[in-house]
Amino acid sequence: MFVQIGDKEFELSTNLGTVKAIESKLKMPLMSAFEKIGDATVEEMITLLSFGLGGRKQAEEEGLVAAIEADMDYATIWAVLQEYIVSMMYSGTPEQKEAKIAKSNFDEQQKNAFRRMLGLPTKDSEAPPTSTPEN
Repeated sequence: MFVQIGDKEFELSTNLGTVKAIESKLKMPLMSAFEKIGDATVEEMITLLSFGLGGRKQAEEEGLVAAIEADMDYATIWAVLQEYIVSMMYSGTPEQKEAKIAKSNFDEQQKNAFRRMLGLPTKDSEAPPTSTPEN
């Protein structure tokens, strides 16, 4: 996953090795971490994003931590972290991602939220019902 922060672009790893490292650090499954993002401090969010570059030390050396602190606000880091976790859940081509999302047990509203985070088109079932004129 690529993240543009200020004038720098960073490629964050989304492979299973990264997922395992995050789960080991947090001592919980990735899905549990996703559900608890709202409780994370800024420092914890930076640490989680740092795993995408191999850890905090590497992220500091490559300028990720400084870029986040200089060029992001709270809402942005929160949104990027959500997108990052969803990118770890659904990797592959857009078609592969869509197939995985379609098969998941989430409701259609959550599936569409994931699609938006991954830049995929949403499904129409989320659209509000249209009214028809009564006779």
